[in-house]
Amino acid sequence: MSIMQRMCRLGAVETRIQRPPNGVRGRGVMLAALLALAACGGGVPAGGSGTEGPPVYGATGPPDYFAMGATAPFTTAYRGLRKVELYYDAQAPIVYREDVGSDGQGKFCVETVDVLISSNPNTSLFLLLQTQRQAQIYRHRDFRIRDLGLFLANYDYVVAPTPTTVAGVTCDRIQVQARVAAQSRFEVDIDPTTGLVMAWEEHDLATGNLEARITFETYAPNGDLSDMVLIDRVFQTSTYGVDSGNFRAALGFLPLIPQLQPGIGYQLVPQAEVLVVNGEKWAKLYLTDGMGTCIFMDSMLANSGGASAGPSERKDEVAVMQVGSWSSLRGTVRGHSVIMAGRVSELDLATVLDSSLR
Repeated sequence: MSIMQRMCRLGAVETRIQRPPNGVRGRGVMLAALLALAACGGGVPAGGSGTEGPPVYGATGPPDYFAMGATAPFTTAYRGLRKVELYYDAQAPIVYREDVGSDGQGKFCVETVDVLISSNPNTSLFLLLQTQRQAQIYRHRDFRIRDLGLFLANYDYVVAPTPTTVAGVTCDRIQVQARVAAQSRFEVDIDPTTGLVMAWEEHDLATGNLEARITFETYAPNGDLSDMVLIDRVFQTSTYGVDSGNFRAALGFLPLIPQLQPGIGYQLVPQAEVLVVNGEKWAKLYLTDGMGTCIFMDSMLANSGGASAGPSERKDEVAVMQVGSWSSLRGTVRGHSVIMAGRVSELDLATVLDSSLR
C-alpha cells in the first residue's frame, strides 16, 4: 500500500487531499509555522501556465546580479527593519516588523519586534516561536534565486525599464513567474550592486490578489550589529553528499531518499545535512527548481529502550496541511519520523514521500 493510499485512510487527511490547491485555509499561527519551514518559489500545482511564448532574458542575457542571489543574504553586511505582510489566509492575515542583520560572513539575526495585525491573541508565544525559527525564516522564507541554471530553465522574467527605490536603495524591479503551471506572479526589487532582495510581492494569478509582501523600511549597509545575537545554525549541522557512505555513517541509519520530484523542474540537491536536535540525528535534504525549495527531513524513531524502532513497531500516521500554495507534511512511516514542506501541493509531497519508500 502506498503512502498516498495510507493518507486517504485517515479521515481528516482525506478531506484535505481532496480539496483544490487553494482550498485549505489554516489559522494565522499555523501559517507562520509553515512559512518557517517552507521556501519561497514558484510551485507546480494543477492548472495552466499564464506565460505564453519564449522566456524573456533581455538583450544580453540575465543580469549579473542574478548569480549573486544565492549568497547575497550571507555575504552582504547590513542592518534593516522589514515589514512582513502575509495574506495567504484572508481570514487570518499576519503583519509584523522584523529587525534583521548580517555580518557579511555568514552570520545573521532576525528578530520580530512588533505585531501589527494578527488573529492570534497570544503575541508572546508568536514572538518566542519567531526567535526559535529565525534560521529557517532567514534561509528559506523569502524570494531568492537559489540555483541560477535551474531558475533560468524553469522561470520567465522581465526586468522593468524604470528603477525603483526601497529604503534609499536604487533597485531593479523584476517580474517573475514559473514557465509551466504558474500559480503566482512575483514582483521583486533587487539591489544590483549586492544581489540582495530589498522587497518582494507575491500575487495570485487566478485572482490577482496580493498574497505576501516583504519590504525593507530602513536599510544601513555595514550597520551596527553590536546589540544583535548573530547565528549561522540553530542546531549542530554537518554536510555530506547524498549518496556518500559518510552521510549514512554520520546518521547511523539508512535515510529515506526521494526518487521523484515534487514538480516539473525540481531536482534533488546533491548535498545533504545531518542535524543533531536534542541528541537526535536528522537527515535534511533539499529539492529545488532554482527558486522554490522543498525540504525533506527524516529521523529514525526510538523505542522505549533507546534503540531504533523497526518498521513494524510503530503505526504509520501522516498529517498534511495546505495554506494557499504552501503545504507541509509530518508523520511516521516505516519507523521514520518525517517532516516535509514546500510551495507544492499536498499530493506532490505525498508523491515525494512515497518515492522514498520504494
